[in-house]
Amino acid sequence: MQNAFVASMGVPVVMIVLPLFAMVAGLDILNHVIPNKLTLIFLYVGINVPYTTIFLMGFFANISRAFEEAAAIDGCPPGKCFWQIMLPMAQPGIITVSIFNFINVWNEYFISLIFGNSDQVRSVAVGLYSMINSMKYTGDWAGMFASVIIVFLPTFVLYLFLSERIIAGVTGGGVKG
Repeated sequence: MQNAFVASMGVPVVMIVLPLFAMVAGLDILNHVIPNKLTLIFLYVGINVPYTTIFLMGFFANISRAFEEAAAIDGCPPGKCFWQIMLPMAQPGIITVSIFNFINVWNEYFISLIFGNSDQVRSVAVGLYSMINSMKYTGDWAGMFASVIIVFLPTFVLYLFLSERIIAGVTGGGVKG
């Protein structure tokens, strides 16, 4: 199972865009805003699933099974054990992978450029690129730098507030020897 996720991470997004675009264009989704947004959400989730799964598998593998065994001895069913014991213990890993996925989607350019048919659907990276291209020869450096700061600021603030959790999640999922 893990090998399938690792193999899917090795497939470049560029290779799957043409068949996906043909399917989406055949369904006439690109001309409507709401279905187009849902398509982009579906694509972003699908692209990030292998990385998220591999990251969380490593994190859950390092959580001691003694907690599960103790809960089972106390009569806790497996579902309740997962939701009330294991999931809170895995919170640093879940927060870290969520932050990484947010930053990945926030900075994503290619999928949004291909599938985003209108300005209402495109990501901030595509918007930033088009804004910089439109201001390139005007000499409006202040406007260009302001747009870069507006795009950069949310991820920077996110990192400032959550840097300790990111570090805890990354180090918590590492293999201990």
